[in-house]
This record gives sequence, C-alpha cells and structure tokens, in this order.
Amino acid sequence: MTFIEKLLASRDQGLNDLVDAGTALFDCPMGIVSVLDTDYQRFIARRGIAADQTPLEHSFCRVAVAQDSLLVVPDTHLDARFRQNPLVTQDPRIRFYAGAPIRVRQHPDAAAIGIGAFCLIDQTPRTFSPADSARMISFARGVEAMLQARLSSLALSEDAMLLKAMLAEKERAERQFRQAERLTSIGSWRLDIVTGHVNWSEGVYDIYRIPFGGSQTLSDALSYYRPEDRTRLEAALDTASRTGSPFDLELDLLPAGGGKKRVRVIGEPELINGRIAGLIGVLQDVTESHRSISELAKRANTDEVTLIASRHKFVSYIDARVDLAKISRERLALMLVDLDHFKQVNDTLGHAAGDDVLRAVAMVLRSPWLKGSLAARLGGDEFALVITDGDLVARLPEVAARLTQELRFARTSPAGNFVVSATIGCSELTGTGDTRHNLLQRADRALYRAKAQARGTFWLDTPRAA
Repeated sequence: MTFIEKLLASRDQGLNDLVDAGTALFDCPMGIVSVLDTDYQRFIARRGIAADQTPLEHSFCRVAVAQDSLLVVPDTHLDARFRQNPLVTQDPRIRFYAGAPIRVRQHPDAAAIGIGAFCLIDQTPRTFSPADSARMISFARGVEAMLQARLSSLALSEDAMLLKAMLAEKERAERQFRQAERLTSIGSWRLDIVTGHVNWSEGVYDIYRIPFGGSQTLSDALSYYRPEDRTRLEAALDTASRTGSPFDLELDLLPAGGGKKRVRVIGEPELINGRIAGLIGVLQDVTESHRSISELAKRANTDEVTLIASRHKFVSYIDARVDLAKISRERLALMLVDLDHFKQVNDTLGHAAGDDVLRAVAMVLRSPWLKGSLAARLGGDEFALVITDGDLVARLPEVAARLTQELRFARTSPAGNFVVSATIGCSELTGTGDTRHNLLQRADRALYRAKAQARGTFWLDTPRAA
C-alpha cells in the first residue's frame, strides 16, 4: 500500500472534527482536507460538500501545494486562474477559497513533501486577515500532525479528547480551536517587525510552560532556546523579514521550569500592500516524534549484535569521508576484515558463542589505539575499518599486522581446539578521482590476495595516485 493509499484509508472522526472547528471558527460553509492522487483530489475529511473527490485538473489545492504556501483567492471571478474552472462555473460554485498545504514525510530520512491541503470554501467573496492566515496555517499543521503520526505508526491515544462538533457561537468555536492546539501540541504566533513584539496563541504558551496572557518581546521569546539554536532562529527571522523567504526549523527549546523540548518553528511573511509588515507562523512540540525518529535512525545505523556501525552507517560515513579527504587532501584508508573458521564456532558451539566472537572482534576494532577509526559490521563475519588518522594511515602495514595478532581467538569444541583468526585486505584513497567503489574494490582484491597466501594474514593494495 502506497503512503497516499494509507492516508486515504486513515479517515476518522478526528480529522472531521478539525474541519468542523475550522468552518465554525471562520464562519465558512464548506471545508475539506484533500489528498492529491494521480488523477483526482480526494477528500479524507469534509463539511458542506457532498462529493468525496474532484478531478485533479480542476483542483485549487494543487496550486497551493505547488506554491508551497497559503493560497487565498478572495473572489474567483476576479482571478484569471480560476474564473473558468468548472468548480466555479458549476457546483459547488466557489467564489472564495483559502488553502494551506499539508506536508508529510514518507519515512524518517525523507524530506517533507506537499500531498494536499486544508481549505475553506464559500460561495460568496470574502476577505482574509493576517490573524485568519495564522489560524489557517495552524489548522493545517494540526492535520499534518495527525497524518504524520499515522505514517510513523505513532497512533494517537484512543482516549484522547476528540474535538466537539461544530458549535454555532464563535466563543465556543474558539474553545474548539484551543482544543485543537492542545491535541496536536501546536500554537500560532505573529511577529510585528516594527515593534519587535510577538503575539502567541494559547498553544505557544503551553509549549513554553508559561502563563497565558499578553505579548512577548522577541528577545524574551528567543531566550528559551540554546545559544546555537537561538542564532539559527534569529538568522531565519532576519532573512524572512528582509527577503520574504519562509523557513521551517527544528530546534531545542528550554521551557520554563526546566527540561528540554524539540520544537518545529515555521514562519512566513505577512504582506500588507505588498510590503512585509510582520511574520506569521506556528510552533509545534515534536519532542515525541523526534525521539522516535532518532531511535529509528540509531537502530538503522547500529549493528544489533556488536553495537558498532551497521552497513548502512558505513556506506554514508565512508562516502562523506572520501569527499572530505578529496577537499582537504588528507589521507584515508579502508580495511576489510574477514573472520577465518567462524562457521566452526556456530556449528560446534552454537550461535550464542558465535555472537560472543563477533562482539570480541568489535571490541578490538574500537580500541583506543585506532584513534576513532569507524568500525562497522558489514554482515555475517565481515567487518570494515575506516581509518582517518594520518599517522595510522602512514603506518598501515604496522596497523594491519597488529590487528591480525589481536584478532585471534582460541576456542575449544567437542571436535578439538581451533583458532578464529582474521584475514585483512587494505587499500588507501588515491587521487581526486577515487571513489568509495574504487576503495572497496581494491580492499576486496587485497583481501582475496591475503586469503590466497594464508589465513590470518593481510595484504595492502595501495597504488600511487595518478
């Protein structure tokens, strides 16, 4: 099932409650959460609209996704892009549209992509204030958080309070909006560029853990971040104020009362008469999802048995080190380590004894004398060592000889005594045209030569640079 299909299957009352709250808050008769499919935009939550999909070519939402920012069309009859659109000339006869794009990550390492929008629709023209824009974006981030939680297999607790059905009075709709902020750990903010004051919704105060009320100075708001993250946020705010560039950052927040939170800060310019008058955006507490993603990344980068780097980590690390070595002209070497007679351990003493040998090899490869070289298990009884210390690279034969001595493990089985040893193939990076593939190929060739001469030995394949 594709991630779009997962989203289409994820319809629930929580999303409809968000749409109900949005239409009530903005006093708008129609609202939808759309997901863009191959040929259609499909509605996974809606109010005031009977259809559950429309052709993609007629979609307003795809324009919001394409521009990756809030799209507001005060009057479709005055907008050349939409005045002939069948959704304008026929039912539902759209005259006003506001849509904020929804972005999700397909997996933890992927970039966020736009997949649909949270939008409001009316059959009469209307205006949209800066405060409306901030709230609209906040609602979209609430939808985003719900969908991302499902894709990340982080289910919202079954007993979490669902938003109440739409209430006619604006005061009650405001309460629903505050509930949505708490449910999704999101709040909206606005920075007045002239005064330097920041206005927060109640959700932001909750995240900062300070009492609700009044506005904050920008300096006070930034004081809750670590120095390095404060510098990043100040730079983003300055650039957005001068150039209108939006930003999307993840930072560490130090809330009142102690502790640490991971927050996502999103901002974009507020234009009045074509000039940047302020910045508007949202703040989201992503502590739990960040912790889960970090744990998944750690598991992907760590071998489960030996707790050294995995093959995945090895590939990304050596690629980065090869690129760095080419720029800095520093020396870099690779050793491929293959255990001899390891199968005999598993066959005669069992896999638990085999795991003990693998852990012993990992301990040797992480020895302090190797000066931070990256040790990785490539699979089975195959290991790799990426050497970045210039002195160790210069003494590669001596390093390989010492390792062949230290990587010897005597074992006793019912069939008799035997020794698990290590055969090593070495290669060194040469020339600016060298790649990870070249380095691995030469190290593998050296390993083959070492095995041909005798198990428990090493061979160096280090041709001169061109």
